[in-house]
Amino acid sequence: MPPSYTLDTRADGGRCDDIGYRLAAAARWRLGQAGLFVQPEVAYASTTGQYIGVRYVVPSLPGWTPYFTFSHRIRRWELAPLVGWHITRHSYILAGPLLALNLREADILEKSGYPASDAIYNSLNRIVEPLQLAAQVGIGYLVGRFDFSLRLEQSLTPYTRQFAFEGNTYGYEQHIRQGLFTAGFLLYKRREQATPLTH
Repeated sequence: MPPSYTLDTRADGGRCDDIGYRLAAAARWRLGQAGLFVQPEVAYASTTGQYIGVRYVVPSLPGWTPYFTFSHRIRRWELAPLVGWHITRHSYILAGPLLALNLREADILEKSGYPASDAIYNSLNRIVEPLQLAAQVGIGYLVGRFDFSLRLEQSLTPYTRQFAFEGNTYGYEQHIRQGLFTAGFLLYKRREQATPLTH
């Protein structure tokens, strides 16, 4: 039985995910005197993925092919054990892995008038992988107690692997790549001890 729908993964011409937000709490510990430090982070992130076009064939209405767009709402909890190195007193580089717990959207219970559209929407939401591994790399700058950074994040495991509907299964692997701008405030900063004078 041929599928009664088509998915157009090129419906969104953008190559990056849409703008979202990320709320994080982090700690930073210095390692020795070489400028190295560790920075574990716990974060919650939310953004919208790229749009997918879905065209569905209604057998009872020949010639009528409704079309709608779908995008995953990417919501997840993140744990990132990052490692950094101070290039200067104020600037640093940062890199490390990131483990994401992806949250899935609930199924649509109230029909929108297009049962087939609702069924495809629910199926697309269910294919989200619960766990995902990614990596971050970036640069940062300290201004007093304010901490700014630019980062690039790339998923190492897919966000989705395959799509199944109406008894058919297709490979549908998606990865997440995004740029991050972070602005933070140091709640606690250990005071640097003065270097004793020698004669």
